[in-house]
Amino acid sequence: MRALKAGVIYFLLMFAVGWVLGPIRELWAVLRFGRVIALLFEAVFMLIAMIVSSRWVMLRFSVPHTLGSTIPMGLVAPTILMPAEIAGVLWVRGLSLQEYLASFVTAPSGTSAVMFLLFTAMPSLVALLTRRRGGAIS
Repeated sequence: MRALKAGVIYFLLMFAVGWVLGPIRELWAVLRFGRVIALLFEAVFMLIAMIVSSRWVMLRFSVPHTLGSTIPMGLVAPTILMPAEIAGVLWVRGLSLQEYLASFVTAPSGTSAVMFLLFTAMPSLVALLTRRRGGAIS
C-alpha cells in the first residue's frame, strides 16, 4: 500500500511540474526555438524533476528499494497520468484521440513517449542506482 500511495504522490508532483513547464514551453519556448528544441529543453527539466521527485517520495513514504515496491510505484503514476493527458489533449488542445495517437510518430511526440517510459521506470532506476552506490536515499 505504501508504494501505491507513493505512486499517487509521485504523479501529483510530476503533474504539477508539467502544469508549470507546459505553458512555458508552448507560450514562450516554441516561439523562440521551435517545437523540437522547446520539447527537449522541457524534457531535461522533467527528467531532473523525475529523479528528485521519485527520490523524495521514496524517502518520505519509506518505499523499499526493491523492484517489488518500485515497479508498482512507477506503474501507478502513469496509470493516473494517461487519462489526465488524454483529457488535456482532447479539451485543451482540441485534438481527437486518433490525432493524438497518430502524433506519436513525430519527433516531438516520440520524445514524449520516451519521457513517459522514463517516468514509469524512474522509481526503479533511482532505487537500483542508490542500492549500487550502497547509500540510502537522502
